[in-house]
Amino acid sequence: MTFEDFLTEWRSDVSFILARTSGSTGVPKEIRLPKDFVAESARRTNDFFSIGPGSRLHSCVSPDFIGGKMMLVRAEMAGATLSWEIPSNQPLQNIDPTHIIDLLAVVPSQMIHILDNIRSLPKIRNIIIGGSAIHPQLRKRIGESGLNAFETYGMTETASHIALRRITHICEGEKENPFHVLPGIYVTTDSDGCLQIRFESGKIIVTNDLAEIVSPKEFYIHGRRDHIINSGGKKINPIEVEKKIAHLIPFPFYITGEPDEKWGQRVILVIQSSKYDGSEDPGMSGLSYPFGSNFPESICHELLDSLRNFLAPHELPKAVRVVSSLPITPSGKLKRT
Repeated sequence: MTFEDFLTEWRSDVSFILARTSGSTGVPKEIRLPKDFVAESARRTNDFFSIGPGSRLHSCVSPDFIGGKMMLVRAEMAGATLSWEIPSNQPLQNIDPTHIIDLLAVVPSQMIHILDNIRSLPKIRNIIIGGSAIHPQLRKRIGESGLNAFETYGMTETASHIALRRITHICEGEKENPFHVLPGIYVTTDSDGCLQIRFESGKIIVTNDLAEIVSPKEFYIHGRRDHIINSGGKKINPIEVEKKIAHLIPFPFYITGEPDEKWGQRVILVIQSSKYDGSEDPGMSGLSYPFGSNFPESICHELLDSLRNFLAPHELPKAVRVVSSLPITPSGKLKRT
């Protein structure tokens, strides 16, 4: 789909738009979103960022996904100007550096190029980052950059984000800001600790995301209920384990579980090695990793041993799996296996 195609769909007399879920937790499916629900979502974001007729929005996200669609709807609702580009990991290459962008939509991988080239790019007043998790090292760079960048929380079913949190520089040991929901939305949890999103209209969306509620307007996310690993009766949240060891592993990885005859499930560390070419300083990990994609068994043992200083015994991976690429959805989200 092109932005022109979606503009025709948005301006048509049909009362809904078609959108597809990401497929990060199952088979992607097509859903219908009422246009009044989508318009209200756009108004919330426009109000938050003071988007109006003189504003310029730019999307580095495809209109095949809800993040791209919503940039067009926001521009339409505000009477603002929208520009866009074919998504790549080198965004804003063809934008006049003298321009000012009031709201930019990107995914985490595109932020790396922005940070590397910020002095030659247009002035960006606000950035919203969605689509997949932000690696701690990238989050640190964003926080130190001084950019007005916001991590988003939402899904296709909520017509993009329902909450934002500004990415700021935090000292070691400090807790990140919670997500803060936009006006007209409130959050609670169900009996399993999963986030419930309540709209003033009465609409309720129940998620599978495990949440810590700070207030009816603020929350933290601690992974998904369906990703919890049960090993010998111990429940292990892979997201929390990943946070504890992210500073040790300077390339893509994730924690998952696999069947185990004795324990029911055992914890496994899955590492992507093909993109690690030695360009990053291996000293950042505290270990001597080999350059290239070959991981000798001794290195895997060295890595597992190093994790003992940061993880509880039941959280320790029992094995390392090295893969050429991590499984991801078409929208770039990790698909845990």
